[in-house]
Amino acid sequence: MTNLDERPAPERQKRVLQAAYTLFLRDGYRVSMGSVAREAGVSKQTVYAYFENKDTLFHAAVEQLVLPLHASLAPEGRDLSDTLQALAQAHHTHVMDHDNVALGRMLIAEAPRFPAAAKTFFRTAIDLIAARLARCMAEAMDQGRMRREDPDVAAELFLSMLHGLEGDRRLFGMRARGQRAQDEWARHAVTVFMHAYDIRSDGEARSNKKPGNGTEFS
Repeated sequence: MTNLDERPAPERQKRVLQAAYTLFLRDGYRVSMGSVAREAGVSKQTVYAYFENKDTLFHAAVEQLVLPLHASLAPEGRDLSDTLQALAQAHHTHVMDHDNVALGRMLIAEAPRFPAAAKTFFRTAIDLIAARLARCMAEAMDQGRMRREDPDVAAELFLSMLHGLEGDRRLFGMRARGQRAQDEWARHAVTVFMHAYDIRSDGEARSNKKPGNGTEFS
């Protein structure tokens, strides 16, 4: 039988991350590096060779969790509506995942005891996605493909529209939307958002404004 510590480094690291994710879900943030090593079937030295401490291990596990969301925003520079639709689909898959919901519940419950872990999850899984989406929108604004507004506000607005109450429904164990209903919600959110930020909106508003409607000062 092959010693797991002798397997290729990428495989060992993957096993450690999967073991850590499993234990975080089962036992909360109180898990030890030793328990992660036992779950992964490697030595504690192997775990520490990849991750300095539990905080860095948790950060890496969360990064792996949100990779599909980041992937949906690449390549940057493509049609914005396509980007938003891809993000919507990846987001729905992320929200639908029972493990992700369980991890969110765990962090909410343990945030008072482990505030750093909760902040790590928020910054990695939410803040970075919002920041990257804001860069995509800023680029679209610079290229005249989107009405110029604050891109950070626009990104947060879209993510809020996309999320709706679905995450809360799952967090509290309520009945959630089915796949077809969620796909329709995502399409509607993209349509409404793109209409609100359509580059033609300002010009159309000005062209439709009749002389004398505004207050004039002499």
